[in-house]
Amino acid sequence: MRLVCVVLASIVLAACGGSSNTSGAVSAGGLSVWPASQQGENPPPAPEQFEPIVSNGDELASMLPGNVANRLFDPVAFGYTVNDISDPVIVEHMVRSTFAQLQDGSRLQHVYHWYGHPYENAEVALIPVEFLNRYGTKLYGEIVLPYAAKGSPQEGPFPVIIALQGLNTNVGMYRWWHRLFADNGYLVFAFDFSGQGHSDDEAEGDPGNNLHDAQDAMTYLFESSSVASVLNAEQVGVIGHSMGAGAVLRVQEQEVENATEPNPVRIKAGVAAAPVGESVSANPIPIMIQTGDHDGPIAPIPFANPAVVRPLYDSFERDRAFIVAEASSHGQHTNYPLIPTATWGREIAANYSLAWMDYYLRGDATALLVLEGGHPHLSYLHDSATRIDGVENAYRGNGPAPDPAEFE
Repeated sequence: MRLVCVVLASIVLAACGGSSNTSGAVSAGGLSVWPASQQGENPPPAPEQFEPIVSNGDELASMLPGNVANRLFDPVAFGYTVNDISDPVIVEHMVRSTFAQLQDGSRLQHVYHWYGHPYENAEVALIPVEFLNRYGTKLYGEIVLPYAAKGSPQEGPFPVIIALQGLNTNVGMYRWWHRLFADNGYLVFAFDFSGQGHSDDEAEGDPGNNLHDAQDAMTYLFESSSVASVLNAEQVGVIGHSMGAGAVLRVQEQEVENATEPNPVRIKAGVAAAPVGESVSANPIPIMIQTGDHDGPIAPIPFANPAVVRPLYDSFERDRAFIVAEASSHGQHTNYPLIPTATWGREIAANYSLAWMDYYLRGDATALLVLEGGHPHLSYLHDSATRIDGVENAYRGNGPAPDPAEFE
C-alpha cells in the first residue's frame, strides 16, 4: 500500500509539471554534442617473443571445465575466479597487463594493474582528465558519459555519481560500477586518489586527505570540466568501496548544518561498500552499506565484516540500508579479474546501489520494489535491513527475516 501511495504521488507531481529533475535543476546549457570520449584503456601487446604464448589462451582454458567448476566452487565464493580462468579473452588481458606493468609506470607495490576488464572497457565512453587538488597534486579522473555517449547532452541535466576507490586500487577496477550508473542515465566521475593509479604522488604539504580529494573532484567537475553545463547539482550521490566507503562517510558528514568543511555541491545519498571499521560523527543523508558473508575487515575472512559493520548501520539516524550478499567477498565491488567472489555478488551490488540512487536522487518510487523486495542471494547468515521513510524491514535470502518471537 505504501508503494502504491508513493507511485500515485509521483504521478500527481508529474501531472503538475514535475519531472525526475528537482526544482533546482538547470537547463542543459550550450553543450550540443558530447566532448570526444574513448573506451577504457586496454594493455598493449606483450613483448614479441611472448605473444604466441599469450594468444594461445584457448589451450589453457580447455584445461578447466568452467561449468563443472562453477557448480563446485560458487557456493564458497570462487565463482568469478573460475569463470575468469576459463575465458581466453580475460587470460590474455591479464598476461598482457602484467607485462605492461613492468614498463608503464605502474606502482608495482599496489599489485593491481590499471587496465580494468576487457568486457567493461569496451562498453564505456569516458573522458580522461587531469586536475589539481587544493595542495597542488595532479589527480587523474574519468568522466563516464551517460548511455555510452549515444544520446545527446541536450537530454540533460543529468544526475551525477561521484565514485571513490579502495586502497591501492584505481578507477579501472570499478568500471563495471561506473558503467552501471552511466547506462542508466547518470554521469559518473571517478578519479584516482593521490598516490594511486594514474594520479601523482602527494605534492609537498599534501596530507593525502581523501575527503579533500573528493571535494576537489566535485569542484573540478561542476566548475571546470567540459560537461559542467549539463550536470544537475540537485541530484548528486556518492559511492565508494573499502577505503572509498570510508571517504563516502566522511563526505556525508559534511552535509550537516554549519559543517566545518562543507561540500562544494550538496550530496543527497551515499553507498558505502565494504567499509572497514568505520564510525560517523553525524548522519545527515540516506546511506546504504553493502557487504558480503565472506567480506573480512581487511581481506576475505569468512563471516567477519557483516558483524563488524552492523553497529555502524545501527548508529545511522536517517534512512538507511544494510545489504549482505550471500558468499560474497571484499572483491565483490571490483571488476578486477581473478579476485574470488560469488557470481551473483555484483548483481546484488548493482541492483541495490542503483535503486538507492534512483529513489533518493530521482524520486523514483518503483525503486522500492528492489529495495524492499528481497533477493534469493541475500545472506542467510546475517540480516539485511532497510529503514526507508520510517518503515523498517529485515531480510534473509529471498524473503523477510523470521520473527524471533515465532520460536519462543
